[in-house]
Amino acid sequence: MDNLPAEILLLIAQYLEPHELANIQLVSKYWYNVFRDNEIWKRLCFEGRPRRQHDIGLDQRLAELARAAERLIRETSTFLQDVNNTTAVTGTEWNETRLRRTLLANWDPTYPQEDVSFYHEYIQRHAPHTISWFQESRYGHEDDRLHHEATGAGILYDQGLADKLVAPMEDGSIAIWEASASHSRQGTIIAKGAIGLLPNRGSDLDYATRLRQSQAIMSETGTIECVSIDNVRRRGFFAVQNVLNEVDLATLQVVSRTPYPFPITALSEAHHSTPLTVGTNWTIHLHDTRSPPVQSRAVRTELIGGNPASSCSNLQTRDFGDHVSLSQPGALSILHLPTAREWDGNGDIWVGGRFTSMLNFDRRFFPRLRGTVHSGARLSCLNSIPFSLITYDVRSSRPFASLSLIDQWKELSGHTLIAAGEYKGKGSLELYNLSSDPARSINSSDSRTTQNRDACYQNRQTASRSKLLSVAPHGTRLVFSDGDGNLKWVERDGSTGVRQLNINEKAPDTRAGHNGTVEQESGDIVQKILPTVHARQKTDHSNTPFGKDNLIIWTGEGRLGMVGFGQRGFDISEMEDQAREAEAEELRKKEREYGGEMRRALEHQARELRWMRGYGL
Repeated sequence: MDNLPAEILLLIAQYLEPHELANIQLVSKYWYNVFRDNEIWKRLCFEGRPRRQHDIGLDQRLAELARAAERLIRETSTFLQDVNNTTAVTGTEWNETRLRRTLLANWDPTYPQEDVSFYHEYIQRHAPHTISWFQESRYGHEDDRLHHEATGAGILYDQGLADKLVAPMEDGSIAIWEASASHSRQGTIIAKGAIGLLPNRGSDLDYATRLRQSQAIMSETGTIECVSIDNVRRRGFFAVQNVLNEVDLATLQVVSRTPYPFPITALSEAHHSTPLTVGTNWTIHLHDTRSPPVQSRAVRTELIGGNPASSCSNLQTRDFGDHVSLSQPGALSILHLPTAREWDGNGDIWVGGRFTSMLNFDRRFFPRLRGTVHSGARLSCLNSIPFSLITYDVRSSRPFASLSLIDQWKELSGHTLIAAGEYKGKGSLELYNLSSDPARSINSSDSRTTQNRDACYQNRQTASRSKLLSVAPHGTRLVFSDGDGNLKWVERDGSTGVRQLNINEKAPDTRAGHNGTVEQESGDIVQKILPTVHARQKTDHSNTPFGKDNLIIWTGEGRLGMVGFGQRGFDISEMEDQAREAEAEELRKKEREYGGEMRRALEHQARELRWMRGYGL
């Protein structure tokens, strides 16, 4: 069978189901390479796609309308005049081919400079999901089943893949879990710091007092973006109230403590070559670990972002110091863009929060405000992907964009700024294009550019009925969480649904466009989403090993879990049972050894007594 040409095998593949294609790869290495062909699985991803976001069940009338329009185009026949033969031929078959190519191009989420494995994409889009929960940090008697909650989460990456999960605990300690999918102890706690380490409650206090005070301080923090990990220096930054703690993750010892004038509300991504950006309730600072803290000077920056038509003239800067002072409280998320990207007219630091405009800074001229982009929503999370935005309006025009138009947009270099939050009580997912083309990009120094429909897209109708809490790129999709406990995946257009699940469901999730009855547990939510593949450190996702492109979640109840697809997740209960059995076996072994030693000692004593009696003693 290995002598069959690849063309014949690919023809056979068109008649096989996805699960058959997956199994047939096991026949031989030759068949493995043939049936892993990217075009096969790309076609399957395309054919299994939902037609529109409305197919999830948010608006069936619009879904029916979209399907009717597509059916009308498919059934329309035109008569074409053959230029060479001057004969009239029906264009039905030609229309079908052109329509399929157009639909595929409009759907195709990849970019020319991106390498994607559609085999993995198909699994993450359609395979059943699993949620595995990391080991809890327990205390007290085992029968009481008491455990400390995590108050944040961060990932230590190794060559772009998750290696360790790091989290501050409510008792003031730091716990580290094994997060690598290739490790047999995945999901277990492998290291834990001292109680009261982060709130600086030392051994001068008794255990009960140290624990009580630590829990009060850590539970009062309430910051989502309170952990940032420097993967190169292997340092962790943990915000506790108004103090930034720098911790050596190898020794779990605090290296430095830097106080700030107000409680810390957000930390940017830590990178060894750039300063950390720290946001408090009323200020924004740059924290450079190479230099000692500097006393901040009085400063005030007035931000007016209530009117979308506001221009730069409305920004009144009274003074500049070494930090920015906010006129409205609540910086909740800080995003760093690569400094080596092509110039797009914007700075490399973006700040979002309870105020209705995103703030933009250029690190070279900090703390001078470069500009603002009015959103109107109160944002919870900022993220980005290193590709320019092709908006939903562009993809769905006439009713589908032409092939040349899609190719033209994909060749445009740039980044897409992703924002998630709340607008008038509903979830808001927002995409902004940052590129070198002024006609297709937003510019923070010119608020008029946000009115360009080709430069931004705001999904405030179909994203969620509740506030969006976190957003992250996942493969060629975007994933976000909401206040109802849902995780939803959409295409990069920010609207077309892919799949969704609820972390409180007991039954498996259903793909977009399929309804299912599930049983609900407690109303937990996902506060933070952490991809196990670092989007910036590992750009070639086609070589990512199977089962390692997952999501780590931190919930409102302080639990840490991993969402995977198409394979069995790790089971901590089994590992704990095995560990307890191993401990019991080790105890029994020590008891046997002790019993043997005592028996030999008593036998030796008896021999000595008999020997002494022989001498009449």
